[in-house]
Amino acid sequence: MLTLIISLIAALLILYFFIRYAILEFNGLSKNIHNLSPNTNTIASQNPINSIVNEIYKSININELIKIANNMMINYTQKFQSSIYKNINDIVDAFSKILLVLLILFFLLKDGFKFRDKFIDLFPEKYKDFLSETLCNVDKALNAYVTGQLMVALSLSIMIYIGYKIIGMPNALIWAFFTFILGFIPFIGFFISMIIPSIIAISKGIYMIIKLSIVFITVQTLKGRVVVPLIMSSTLKIHPLTDIFLVVTAVSYGGPMAAFIIVPLYAMVKVIVLKLYKYRIIK
Repeated sequence: MLTLIISLIAALLILYFFIRYAILEFNGLSKNIHNLSPNTNTIASQNPINSIVNEIYKSININELIKIANNMMINYTQKFQSSIYKNINDIVDAFSKILLVLLILFFLLKDGFKFRDKFIDLFPEKYKDFLSETLCNVDKALNAYVTGQLMVALSLSIMIYIGYKIIGMPNALIWAFFTFILGFIPFIGFFISMIIPSIIAISKGIYMIIKLSIVFITVQTLKGRVVVPLIMSSTLKIHPLTDIFLVVTAVSYGGPMAAFIIVPLYAMVKVIVLKLYKYRIIK
């Protein structure tokens, strides 16, 4: 218990310093966003492909796109800063809820087998072996998925942060944090996280576009060839096409939140169905 309390205090201190740094980053972000539109004209003046870039800008109306992103991000940063400075009670309340959830989670993990055993005792004797093995396998599958996806998202965000720092992308920490959050959505999360940095790169010129493309290709290659096979190879045995189909369908019908939970939900249902067939409950 002492270890848990020390860990929570350390986590809160880290979160405090992260929030302070994030506020500075958001202040810089709002200033950079104000300067996006004027910088779009610099692309057209760079040889030797200025005429091609001009045509691209005419066709996609980049100024309007940046104006929309500008307004969205300014509103978001203003809300974020006001929530930090003016709603301290909400933050304290959120911390207390997080602490409560962590304590509940700790005791569930510590005494989870007791809850499982009491749940199994509610059913007839002939179903107890099925329930015990099914719950154990579901627990292993979800554990493996969450741990693996966490490691993949963390690896992606670290690589992206390093890449953004190298190429001089503004507010690298913020975009790396978005990459970490969206990294929990298999396959398409990383591509979604690149949308706003791509708009910023377009506004800054052709050389930033090239540098961002190199970072994107490098990180995506490392993810596909090294990170995912190394981390996820021993977790869920789900075909990549199945993953893509599940995520796209979930986004279409349930929105972004559905994309986060669809794969572990599918893994859980798959384990249950296989056990139903194994024990001939379903024939």
